[in-house]
Amino acid sequence: MIGTFKQKNPGNLIMIFILGILLKLPWLFGKSAVVIRPQDGFLYDRFIKFLEPLAAVFPSVYGTLAFLLIFWQAYLLTVFINNQRLVNRPNYLAGMALMLISSFIPEFNYLSGPLIVSLLFLLGFISIFRAHNHPNARGLIFNCGLACGLATMFFQPAVFFILWGLIALAVLRPFRFNEWLLLFIGFTAPYYFYLIYLFLSGQWSTVTSMIEPFSFGISLEKQSLWFAGALFLTILPLLAGIYYINALSSKMLIQIRKGWVLFLLYFATAVVIALVNPGPGFANWVLILVPCAAVHAFGYLNSEVRIYPVLSFWLTAGYIIAIEVAGRFA
Repeated sequence: MIGTFKQKNPGNLIMIFILGILLKLPWLFGKSAVVIRPQDGFLYDRFIKFLEPLAAVFPSVYGTLAFLLIFWQAYLLTVFINNQRLVNRPNYLAGMALMLISSFIPEFNYLSGPLIVSLLFLLGFISIFRAHNHPNARGLIFNCGLACGLATMFFQPAVFFILWGLIALAVLRPFRFNEWLLLFIGFTAPYYFYLIYLFLSGQWSTVTSMIEPFSFGISLEKQSLWFAGALFLTILPLLAGIYYINALSSKMLIQIRKGWVLFLLYFATAVVIALVNPGPGFANWVLILVPCAAVHAFGYLNSEVRIYPVLSFWLTAGYIIAIEVAGRFA
C-alpha cells in the first residue's frame, strides 16, 4: 500500500478517498458527529444553525461534511507538497498520512470549528509560501491574512496564527513594511465586512458577543491504553520525520528547507492554539493534523529502513480498526 502512494499516479486520490471512507465509517454516518461548544466562534454558531434544518432530515450531514473537509485538506496538502517540490519526487503519502492520523480520535472526525480552521490555516500556509517567488506577492500575502482573520470567526484562539504568518513572512521575504501591513489588512477584512453587515441589519448590539475570554489549559481526564497507543503511533512517525528533515536539510534548496521549517513552526503554533479554551475532548487538537501528516509523509518517503513505512502503515491501520471493533476510546 505504501508503494502505491509513493507513485505519481492521480488515481491515488481515489485511493485516499476510499481509504478515508473505510477508516471513518463509524463516524461518517454518525447522527451526532458535530462538536458544539460555548467557546466556538460566532460564525461557526451561525453555520451550525444554518445546517440544523438539513440535519433534521439527513442526520449524517455533519459526518459527511467533516469527511469532505478532511479529504479536501488531504488533497490540498498533497498537491502543495508536490507542486512546490518539497520532496525529491511526487507522491501521495501526505494525503494518506492525514487520513490515517485523523482516524485515531472520534473528535477529529466530527464537524467542529477547529476542523474548519484547520482548512483555513492550510490555505493561508499555501498562499504565503507561494509568495516567496511570486512576481506579485501582495495578493497572496493578503489572502493569508484573510484566511487567518476568517479562521478567528470560527474559533477565536486562531488569532495566534497571525504570529506564524509574520514569522513566515520574515523567513520567506525581505522585510517590507507595506507587506506586513497588508497581512494585517487581510486579517481585519472579514471583520470589516461583518461589522458592516451587523450595522445594516440592525444587529449592532451583538458586537460585544463576538469576543470571548481566553483561558489556557489541557484536558487532564484519565485516558485509556487505546489513547496511549494512538499517541505512540502519532508521535513516533513524527519524530522519524523530523529526524529525516534534519538529516537531509543540508541537501535541500534554501526555499525547500524554509518550507519544512515553516511546517514545524506550524505544528508548534497549532499545539499552542490547541491549549487555548480547550474544553472537554480533543477537538482543538485537530489543528496539528496537517503539519503532522506532512512530516509523517517525509519520513515515510525518505526512510532508510524500508520496512519502517510499511510496518507503520499497517500497524496504524490495524490499530484504528481495533479501536472501532472494540467500540471504545475513553
